Amino acid sequence: MEQLRPMQLPDPVSWWPMAPGWWLLLVLIIASMFGLVWWLRRRWADPRRYALAELKSLQACYSPEGSDQTALLTHCNQLLKRTALTLYPRHDVASLSGDAWIAFLLNSSKGCEAEALQCLKDGAYQQNVEYDSAALLKSCRQWLKTAGKRGHNNA
Repeated sequence: MEQLRPMQLPDPVSWWPMAPGWWLLLVLIIASMFGLVWWLRRRWADPRRYALAELKSLQACYSPEGSDQTALLTHCNQLLKRTALTLYPRHDVASLSGDAWIAFLLNSSKGCEAEALQCLKDGAYQQNVEYDSAALLKSCRQWLKTAGKRGHNNA
């Protein structure tokens, strides 16, 4: 027994080079992190989000009783036009007014009530405007939520 050399232990297992499965996992983690950052930036920079917040403040400023209905109508129309200009090509939206504007709003979104949006057509140019402000605000909110999420048909 004295002639036997001491037992030789193998070298410890090194973490480098990594097995192909670890490389694949690393690539998937990095790709998913980039995808998450891209998705979050896109979601937070969405103009509809800011427009909905502005609509909420408009709704708080103009109560249905006793407030200036023409001013609410004008502000809603301006908000929809500004948002449409950011979501759609400028040459498709900028020149729209009257019936073409209402048709665009109805075609570019789903769930909006045509009767509620008709006051946008020429309501700002009349002195005494009669319309349902709650229905208008509801339709504006619906348009802002669904606009740009599907292709629009230019009417």
